[in-house]
Amino acid sequence: MAIFFIIIGILAVFILSVLFYYNKAFPKAQEIAGEMDVIDGDYWFFGESKVGFMIFTGAQTDESAYAYIAYLLHGEGFPVVIPKQPFQMSAFGTKHGMEIIDSHTEIEQWILVGHSLGGVPVSQIAAARPDRVIGAAFLATYASINLSSLDISAIRIIAENDGIMNNDRMSRFNHNLPKDSATVMIEGANHQGFAAYNSRSKHDGEAMISWQEQNELSVRYIFDFFGEQISEAVTN
Repeated sequence: MAIFFIIIGILAVFILSVLFYYNKAFPKAQEIAGEMDVIDGDYWFFGESKVGFMIFTGAQTDESAYAYIAYLLHGEGFPVVIPKQPFQMSAFGTKHGMEIIDSHTEIEQWILVGHSLGGVPVSQIAAARPDRVIGAAFLATYASINLSSLDISAIRIIAENDGIMNNDRMSRFNHNLPKDSATVMIEGANHQGFAAYNSRSKHDGEAMISWQEQNELSVRYIFDFFGEQISEAVTN
């Protein structure tokens, strides 16, 4: 009987560590997040544009770790939201993401951004709300379901030194991308550099550039790729 309770205790500790231990944001990112509006756990930069960005985090990662990339996307007045994820697990964030889209009708079109596991809700929401989504940006991830028939655009940004999400693995899902899509690689970048946190994983490659530079390059690629779609959505 004593052995049974010991096993139960070990399992309980393991489950709690999985559910409640997460990759915490760097202080600089936390500082930027402190300047954002927090509504029901969602981090917001509000703006006047009819086009908004929604960022889905990687697995078990503090939402505030994406505050810098949100700040960069907001730079020209675009509203940006980082939705609160149950237990920092963005794979379960699809329903809440769609609730945000449906409740913020002032934002007529969305570009969804997903890092790592965040590619799951990005794919699911794009498939469910093609009338409100004009684009998807997959950061070190892939379209988890087939979006090839949708009239949206997608960019996949990969990192040269990514030790978490194998590029060969991601390429096997290229057929799921919309017809209007592109893939770019950031040299010297790694998996966790798409945000600002210390990863629990020991398998990521070494970053040869800072996370700030990796965020800045990612946003540059996103704006370059979606520039025409954004202009059309804003002027219509």
